[in-house]
Amino acid sequence: MTGAGPSTFGELLRAWRERALLTQEELAQRSGLDPRTLRRWETGESVRPRGSSLRLVAEVLGLTDDESLELATAARGATVTVPDRPQQLPPAPSHFVGRLEELAALQAGVTEGRSVIAVEGMAGVGKTAFVVQAGLLLAPEFPDGQIFIDLHGFSDRMHPLEPDQALARTMRALGVPGDQLPVDVEECAGLFRSLVADRRLLFVYDNVAGAGQVAPLLPATPTCQVLTTSRHTLASLDRGATIRLGTLPRLEAIDLFTRASESTDLSSGQLTDLVELCGRLPLALRIAAARLRSRPSWQLADLVLRLQEQRAAVLDRLDDETLGVSAALDLSYAALDEPTRRAYRLVGLIPGPDVDLGAAAALFGTDDAAARSALETLQDLHLLDEGPAGRYSLHDLTRAHAARHAQATETAQDRLAALIRLLDHYCAWASAAMDLAHPYTRSRRPDPPYVVDPPDWTADQANGWLDTELPNVVAGARAARELELHRYVGDLAGLVHRQLIMRNRLGEADVLHRLALESADDLGDQAAAARAHGDIGRIRRRQNNYPAAAHHLAQALSLAAAEGLTLVEVEAHIGLAATVQYGGSPVDADEHLTRALRLAEDAGDDLGQIEAHSTIAHARLSKGAYRTAVSHFDQALALARRVGYPARKVDALIGRGRAEAELGRTAAAVEGFRRAVALSREEGLPIGELAGMYNLGNARRRSGDPSSALDSYREVLAVAVRTGNRNWQYEAHQGMGRAYVDLGDGRSALEHHRQAQLLAERRRLRLDLARAEDGLGAAFAVLGDPARAKQHWQAALTLLAELGVEHTDDPETSREAITQKLAAN
Repeated sequence: MTGAGPSTFGELLRAWRERALLTQEELAQRSGLDPRTLRRWETGESVRPRGSSLRLVAEVLGLTDDESLELATAARGATVTVPDRPQQLPPAPSHFVGRLEELAALQAGVTEGRSVIAVEGMAGVGKTAFVVQAGLLLAPEFPDGQIFIDLHGFSDRMHPLEPDQALARTMRALGVPGDQLPVDVEECAGLFRSLVADRRLLFVYDNVAGAGQVAPLLPATPTCQVLTTSRHTLASLDRGATIRLGTLPRLEAIDLFTRASESTDLSSGQLTDLVELCGRLPLALRIAAARLRSRPSWQLADLVLRLQEQRAAVLDRLDDETLGVSAALDLSYAALDEPTRRAYRLVGLIPGPDVDLGAAAALFGTDDAAARSALETLQDLHLLDEGPAGRYSLHDLTRAHAARHAQATETAQDRLAALIRLLDHYCAWASAAMDLAHPYTRSRRPDPPYVVDPPDWTADQANGWLDTELPNVVAGARAARELELHRYVGDLAGLVHRQLIMRNRLGEADVLHRLALESADDLGDQAAAARAHGDIGRIRRRQNNYPAAAHHLAQALSLAAAEGLTLVEVEAHIGLAATVQYGGSPVDADEHLTRALRLAEDAGDDLGQIEAHSTIAHARLSKGAYRTAVSHFDQALALARRVGYPARKVDALIGRGRAEAELGRTAAAVEGFRRAVALSREEGLPIGELAGMYNLGNARRRSGDPSSALDSYREVLAVAVRTGNRNWQYEAHQGMGRAYVDLGDGRSALEHHRQAQLLAERRRLRLDLARAEDGLGAAFAVLGDPARAKQHWQAALTLLAELGVEHTDDPETSREAITQKLAAN
């Protein structure tokens, strides 16, 4: 109903309820609301519903995101504002001609419901231009947005995007923050399919290396359309059709050249010769046309003659398919002045997908003005493409051509010097960006001797630069590793580590740190190896691979102790403490934490002290030592405020609130949780917001108000489902189950604890499984089934015993508490 004019809240609700074929009583039952409340909403007697209640109704009614927004806005009596949709298709290709049969076939495939259409053809034939043109024509049919991703499947110098990287880019384009993306590729793909279900979206995946690369990116709903391009046949893609592009027919090739050259007085015979010399490939024709356009004194015969000469010169270099492109490129290259030729050659050396002006100036060794002039000249001649926000890239064939000239013309020393300048640029700007985005990590980052005037950024701009440049940073590290520039590998990995972790880009982080470890091992650099092992260990922890995490952290600890790297020791001890309960370390967690805190205090390491106090506080909290926990949380909070570490401030407020609640100080606990939620929203920390809302629900429940607690838990569940966060889905179901037990509704409690059980089993987290089993026992006890209640409580007790754990984060799930429940029932 969006766009049909404002409607009252009651009218919208009634219309969508009737569309779902539900009565008021049925909607009330499924959403857990009072039928009288729904009647008052529809009649206009009450239009002040809670946000959590609205989300439950929207979920039951199957509303789209836009409809949910419209319903919520109508409830506030405001005009609906439709959020922005992704509009990522590149600009329309210039002088696009022909392909009418292929466009008609593609449109027919869409009409027939072929939700995946693969466009294949050789390099330079115009596949990208074709799908962009088709995408622009189809765009009105997909009003929820269009997403374009280059998978880099055929670049000589770049690694193709891995499926998890491509999926992460697609999800970020859909508005999912990087730190909310599931680690597991299958989970992330499932979230992607949920997000796009019932939405009309167009996805264009360019340069696909193979079907496996794009398979996780395919929606499961027929409302979405996917277009792919590849040099290979992607026969294994389901639900698809294939369109093969050949070279342009002669008349269409002539039409393209004539339009692109902006010439009217051209001989038909010479035009025929020219388009054949270009192989009737659109890329070659555009480059040749740009060359003629840049030389007003030339006649078409001059261009034909030079193309003939260039084609003869490259016969021994390339196959027949790419002769035309190579000849056109050689002709344009020969006409450049030497500074621009050199810029073209050096751009062919970039290891990543693109460059901006700053990176190009560093690569060329010039100022910004000279770099801009060269880039614009290359762009005018179709030797370079300008992407969004002033970013420049090359077609794969152009990149290979430029790199070949660099190899032939630039000395090895000059090529190496250019790449070093580029790596210096990435290191310097990454350091400046991290100083703004994550200033509290300064002690944990390398301090390379790069002298640069830091850009005039805000913290948001610094974050934006880091997110945009991460693919180039990873590619730069790969190139540095291949060239044995080992220092850059470790520096780049260390500089952007925190950004990668905060954005949950664990695949890229893993690549960087494994490269850093390889370089350290090659050099025999024990200090660098210690840092790399530590970083890999922390990545493995986030991937829930605790044995691997413990292995790398133990290596880090041993090497750091031998090298006197106190800060690395501190982090290794803290990391190992977190693996103890999963069998990752034979040393007691308390001993690791005590050593970490002592080392950090002796070294004056604020960040290490924050992490140690926080980890100790959480450990004390889980063991019921609440006053000790409060003391450690207070110290972590004070230090976090001093160094400006928002995430740790939120964590300390929540942890302190939990301890206060256990001590019976409910008002102080609720105030702490509210402050945590407010700070999380202010700082853009969605996980902190979820944790704050969840613990607010806990405080309300334990103060005797389970109905209010349910509202908090439902809000947590709605956000967790929308973002695909399985951990918080588990916690929300577990909390709702507990609240329903308190309300005496054993059937609802059973449903939610079973959901929690399934999530714990799927993620193989036995401690969470023990908590779910405990909840199931409580639900069966309320239902009057003591035998089954005891069965689940015994299962929970067995799990805790196998794990060697007395307490969990949930005070209701401990060996002592469960033993008492068994005795009482």
